[in-house]
Amino acid sequence: MSGRGNLLSLFHKMTETAEVSQSTQEHTNVRELYAEPSALREEYQRTAKNTTTIDLAASCNGLSISNGRGRANLLHFFKNDSYKIQNEKNKSDLSSSLEGLASQDQNKICTLKESTDLNSDINKNINPSILGSEFFCPNTIYGTKGSLVNLSCNYISLRSDPMKGIYLYEVRFSPAVDSLHLRMKYLNEHNKKFGDIKAFDGTTLYLPILLQSELTTFISKSFDNKDIEIRILFKKKESLKNCKQLYNILFDRVMKTLNYVKFDRKQFDPSRPKIIPTAKLEVWPGYVTAVDEYDGGLMLCCDVSHRLLCQRTVLDMLVEIYQNNKSNYQDKAKNYFVGSVIITRYNNRTYRIDDICFSQNPCSQFETRMGSNSYMDYYKNYHNITIKDAKQPLLISLKQSKKYSFSNTGNIQFCLIPELCYLTGLHDEIRADKKLMREIATFTSVTPNQRIIALNKYLKNVSENDDARKILENWGLSLQKNNDNIVGRRIGAELIYFAKQCVSAGLSAEFSKDAVRNEMLEIVHLNNWVMIHHKNDLKAAKSFLHNMQRCCEAFGMNIRKPNIISLENDRIDIYVDALRRNISTQTQIVVCICHTSRDDRYSAIKKICCSEIPVASQVINSKTLSNETKNRSIVQKIILQMNCKMGGSLWTVKIPFKNVMICGIDSYHDPYQKCNSVAAFVASLNSSYTQWFSKAAIQSEKEEIVNGLTSSFEAALECYKIRNGYLPDNVIIYRDGVGDGQLNLCAMYEIPQFERVCGKNMKITYLVIQKRNNTKFFLNNDNIYENPLPGTVVDKYITRSHMYDFFLVSQAVRHGTVSPMHFIVLRDDSNYGPDIIQKLSYKLCYLYYNWPGTVRIPACCMYAHKMAYLIGQSIQRDTARNLSEKLFYL
Repeated sequence: MSGRGNLLSLFHKMTETAEVSQSTQEHTNVRELYAEPSALREEYQRTAKNTTTIDLAASCNGLSISNGRGRANLLHFFKNDSYKIQNEKNKSDLSSSLEGLASQDQNKICTLKESTDLNSDINKNINPSILGSEFFCPNTIYGTKGSLVNLSCNYISLRSDPMKGIYLYEVRFSPAVDSLHLRMKYLNEHNKKFGDIKAFDGTTLYLPILLQSELTTFISKSFDNKDIEIRILFKKKESLKNCKQLYNILFDRVMKTLNYVKFDRKQFDPSRPKIIPTAKLEVWPGYVTAVDEYDGGLMLCCDVSHRLLCQRTVLDMLVEIYQNNKSNYQDKAKNYFVGSVIITRYNNRTYRIDDICFSQNPCSQFETRMGSNSYMDYYKNYHNITIKDAKQPLLISLKQSKKYSFSNTGNIQFCLIPELCYLTGLHDEIRADKKLMREIATFTSVTPNQRIIALNKYLKNVSENDDARKILENWGLSLQKNNDNIVGRRIGAELIYFAKQCVSAGLSAEFSKDAVRNEMLEIVHLNNWVMIHHKNDLKAAKSFLHNMQRCCEAFGMNIRKPNIISLENDRIDIYVDALRRNISTQTQIVVCICHTSRDDRYSAIKKICCSEIPVASQVINSKTLSNETKNRSIVQKIILQMNCKMGGSLWTVKIPFKNVMICGIDSYHDPYQKCNSVAAFVASLNSSYTQWFSKAAIQSEKEEIVNGLTSSFEAALECYKIRNGYLPDNVIIYRDGVGDGQLNLCAMYEIPQFERVCGKNMKITYLVIQKRNNTKFFLNNDNIYENPLPGTVVDKYITRSHMYDFFLVSQAVRHGTVSPMHFIVLRDDSNYGPDIIQKLSYKLCYLYYNWPGTVRIPACCMYAHKMAYLIGQSIQRDTARNLSEKLFYL
């Protein structure tokens, strides 16, 4: 939660004070990030958004906060002597001083320019009596570099009727009513008395009209004929931007009137399925919508979405598993279904399968308020459904009760009938079928033109449907199409530096041909290595060695003949034994050519090579080497990967920082919730950003916020100092995998871990990357919409009004629509400014060595993702320390 709750939480946690550090001097060694160094001296605009009330000044007096950018700088302003409050009562009672925040005017906006004394600028431009309550990041900062491009986006403006508003009321019951259902029932009895248009959550009532009296009282009758007094007390007229949750609820109602079915936060149309008859699958088209406040005002983000459903029931699949695996049927069934999401067609609700109960069936009894009942009778009486198979097991779905949201107890258990359930989503079996995936992609891979058509269709459906339009009009809302008026900027193509040559990545930001023709930047010659293969894969092994000898000359790499081990069979224990017998301290890398693809064998090999006997390892499926026409290009990529795993590097781009460490953080969560989460930390070790330190921490299930950052960061700094002889002056951290709901927790919990290690000597710049966003923008060429080119940045209009953020398209896609990444700057102590950060973020997308081009996110986060995935999926234990300076997880 941003705003006053975030600040209050911070105040309660603060137990000691420290000096406030000032960081106003800009680094001169970043000037070369752009072609015109002098441009970095230009001033850039900072638009002050919502600040806070002067009542906080006394409370902020004892607070220790680094004076960086945004919230910290504003808090430092409150500590200014000219704004100290003499009232000691307010100083001692934080809760009292925060009580009136919600009612403050939040519309005061002023324009500030960069100066050496930010406090004096704020003093001149802001009237303390009308400061707002938004604290997350009061400054929006815009970049200026790059060529301008006109873009269209998938946002629709939300206009409000000035004659209407949203009025907030507090509802109290006397005597108290605990049941939310009964509160709703009692209030609904009086709907007509206040216009029949409302939104009520059990305590707070939203109305589009102002009632005649500040206190309105109604009387209802309870079940035992006692009077229940309902008191509706007027609190305030809520501003539009504080009603985002209400607006999202209204649009859910709009989609319901259009007969869409809700899956999580997405809405799908079951009346227009696209059938894939060969696989007995169907694809439901739909939309995902979200209302938020952006730089361009209050807007609705609307994007196309699809949901895959199986036409076979779960019972049909259980029968098939039983016929193929009678001996271990139950284990196979659980492995296949647990963690999957199913839909029940009789009510179009989705559930996650947490277990399968083989000891019960539809004839089993369960307790209700009216007594015991069987599942067969329940479905017959309430849904008019006759269950055919009385011996089928039950599917168990657990939903955590809101009452016990902070504990593992209090789960609500749903027992579901397999013959009434249908599997949804992409199962591993479907993903492995490339032909089927291509067929599915014909429906789900939507081009920019198709997205614009779908957006216009949504707007038309809502506007022409009387019920849908009435829902919005009741609250004084209307949709206005204005998705063709955003301006972006495009960063120029990068130069790629190999050992002896420099090439341009071009408009498509891809250089695959140059990557296999040029000498690698840092080469590790292959003198002592082991190759293990099955005896039936002798031809594949010889082909691999032959192509390695042919390809290595262009890369500048010398290769000696390996120690070749031929195995009689491909059992896991045989591979493990061969590894233990043949790996020595001089072994640089182990290459295992496996006859088939098996996850358990792959995991066993990686556990030996990453934890037990640490050495770089390369696992190859022999089928990938069976195509003679493609062998050369495949082996070239394997050689590049092997060089990186042994400590070499392939190419770099020019990042003229001095004494700056760049870090990446990501987490892995087992989709089936069988294993612990894994958090990976990656940090650069040299000035060319080609060498990386990696460390992972195993956490509890579902844990996203990273613990143990202190030890990982300290180990990275120690390694950096050993390599360079000094510690970095600045640290830039890219954090992947954090949603909007965890931004404050990340700012208050993760960043302080770095602060404790850095102290006063290092400055921190901290960015969050969000991959899963629904924002799309397109190039409009005479109403023909195309994907924007790599390097396109948008930091206006569709960015958040209360954040320092931007969108970046970093790669080109061949099919469908490119997804821009959302970068949120939580902290910038070094005052790099938007142009430097945006340019740096794009440059880092070139440095991921598994792809000769740009990737979606900076390389440090891609490396963290790869490491977390490998450990979480296969190794499931700590890796050896002497592998931490190599990209062993590529």
